[in-house]
Amino acid sequence: MTDDWNPNDPDATRVHYDLAAWSFDQQAELAADLAEAGVPHTWEGAELVVPESAEPDADGIINAVEERLGIVYNDDGDVVGSADMNAVVKDEVLPEAVQLEDGAATTEYDLDDWSSDDRDALTRALTRQGHPFRWEDMVLLVRTEDEALVESLLDLVEAGDDAELAPDLSDEHAEDDRLPFETLTTFFLAGERLKRNPLDADGIEELLAAVEVADPARPPYGVDPRLWLRSCELADELAGALADDELPDEEAAREVAEELHDLLRPFI
Repeated sequence: MTDDWNPNDPDATRVHYDLAAWSFDQQAELAADLAEAGVPHTWEGAELVVPESAEPDADGIINAVEERLGIVYNDDGDVVGSADMNAVVKDEVLPEAVQLEDGAATTEYDLDDWSSDDRDALTRALTRQGHPFRWEDMVLLVRTEDEALVESLLDLVEAGDDAELAPDLSDEHAEDDRLPFETLTTFFLAGERLKRNPLDADGIEELLAAVEVADPARPPYGVDPRLWLRSCELADELAGALADDELPDEEAAREVAEELHDLLRPFI
């Protein structure tokens, strides 16, 4: 959310709020309020994560949203009452969507790889909160001034997907066959080699060996699921540019290798 806070910094003190009892729509309301207030945050599944310095602000905003939406808990922490936000989505009557004005400064988000359900959820959140937007096929256009808010909603929807990638903690052997962190390092080093020379034989060999064993749904221990998933996507794309055809696409490979290298550089 900000350049000053890195949620993946292992030395940063973070505060977690378990909001699993909230509906997606309630979480989206909170995400919008946090973004508009400039509170740095991220989502890990149904958990809101903020830096320790932002805890007082986050507490105040969460309390305000609970009061506004009438969110009430029982002794077990389950939501037992709320405003209409908890209604079944298919029965919800949304306001008219606010159209994006011609000539407005816009930011585009290509969401072609999202499911239709996730795009629908994002559309509902933007419509409900009255923020202008427009879809052009699978590309979402919003006002540039709304970037922080929209990216918070994107994080929220993607965090819901990441929750499905979490290991089954009931399986005592769940960690036994997970790859070591060094697999991420291999992707990084391959990207470093191949951005300089896409035909580097050692770089290609390292890349293909890592791609062969990497499972996008099982990140190495200690690696953020979103970072791992994106790394696997780029590694597959890079391998495809170099190995799928008789004639490697050097230019495409160089661009993807550079993106992979730059993605992982802060974490290696």
